[in-house]
Amino acid sequence: MNIQPASPRIRSSVRILAHVRSWTGLLGVVAGLSLPAPLVAQDAPCAPPGPAVDSVLRRLIAATNAGTVAAIDSAILAHFDRTRLTPERHAAMRSSLGRWHWESTRLTPVRECGDASSAYGILANAQTGELDSIQVAVVPGSQTIARFGVARGAHVPLAPADTANDEARAASLRAVTRRMAEGGVFSGEVLFARDGRILYHEALGTSNRSMRRRTRLGERYSIASTGKLITATALMQLVEQGRLSLDDTLGKFLARGERPAAAAGVPLKTILSHTDGMTRGSDSLAFTPGTRFSYVNYGYYILGLVIEKVTGMPFAEHFASAIFAPARMTSTLRLTATTADSALPSAYDVQFDSTGIRFVANPQAQTTPATGAGGLFSTALDLFRFAEALRTGRLVSKATVATMRTPRRELGAMDYGYGVDLYRGNNVWGHSGAIPGAESELELYGDSGYVFVLLGNTVTGDAIRRRVNALIGRRPFCDSICA
Repeated sequence: MNIQPASPRIRSSVRILAHVRSWTGLLGVVAGLSLPAPLVAQDAPCAPPGPAVDSVLRRLIAATNAGTVAAIDSAILAHFDRTRLTPERHAAMRSSLGRWHWESTRLTPVRECGDASSAYGILANAQTGELDSIQVAVVPGSQTIARFGVARGAHVPLAPADTANDEARAASLRAVTRRMAEGGVFSGEVLFARDGRILYHEALGTSNRSMRRRTRLGERYSIASTGKLITATALMQLVEQGRLSLDDTLGKFLARGERPAAAAGVPLKTILSHTDGMTRGSDSLAFTPGTRFSYVNYGYYILGLVIEKVTGMPFAEHFASAIFAPARMTSTLRLTATTADSALPSAYDVQFDSTGIRFVANPQAQTTPATGAGGLFSTALDLFRFAEALRTGRLVSKATVATMRTPRRELGAMDYGYGVDLYRGNNVWGHSGAIPGAESELELYGDSGYVFVLLGNTVTGDAIRRRVNALIGRRPFCDSICA
């Protein structure tokens, strides 16, 4: 499966994929087709596709709507050059179309555009309410697929009433979240607030499938890489206290055996912005620190060690006093279990293969110890409290928050600050996280006071996140803090 991103959001999805996430918002670019950006311009004039490519496009849409392994495999085998159809490529295409059916229920064609050898279709997704896209190119003069791709959420249509006021926004969010939960797709907890007032908070879906237990408000989920924002906040507190500087290098805190041999001169600011060049298991640097962006977990694992050196206590204990207590986060902790706890929501890696949709339990979501890179367990209410404490200056000053959420372009990080991910949209800051079977979203919208939290155990919440982004709007996040 060859993924070639074509937009900042797609590039960021690939970044998360490298961090063990099976990104469900943008799936299935097979055989090198780049997804074009102007899919939202569904009303622009276009030519219809030629008969050959139109036939393939319609066959793929019909197979997806059927949703069965037999229908999907039949369409793939009928239109893909079998000399190029490796088992891996076949499985990737099947998974893409099968998951798409599972997360749509029904796709209704809205528009088709193309030429003699390539086409794309815009389709209304019955479950998410979004407009999705499928793209295909065929070998000239044939009905053999040369390139193929699917994009979720190319556009999120809204009625004027959806954004009339905050109650309407909450109602729109509630409707799509419940529809996805009723379809068996989303399972977890969603919280939406403004200026400290919760507008919508609900737990939906199944917490444990074998026990047939429904989700409950206040359950603890792995927040995966959302913990990076907590680590960054704790480190910036130490900067404000004068206990370290962003220009300090690793050699000041960690001996050679505690960090890569070549990393003594790596500045902390490059680790915070994922521009440090370090990789786990290598004593050399992949590139000169501060010259380009590379999202990896290892740097934040190292930052956890730095915090321990400076404070003289385990990082989780320091977080408890420096972050959790002042933010009133009463349910956030570091698990040290060796077996999965059935009292917590089970983590499910959702797969579509030759047997159809499967929910594969992932006990490692609970048994892998948290580090500075993430893996703490928390609740939606606790993450909301953390966001409120951060944005209002109760954990670090508002000036420091502005520094954290400013993209470090001078270091090569175009959409990442100091522990703050900025790729969700031009007004969104915060951090997401995912491992197979666990997802976490913490998003703040500029200085508007809006906060969105999502915790789930199936990694299927992207459409919910996109709905919130559309409901709030796209005012540039950096109006008041960056040029």
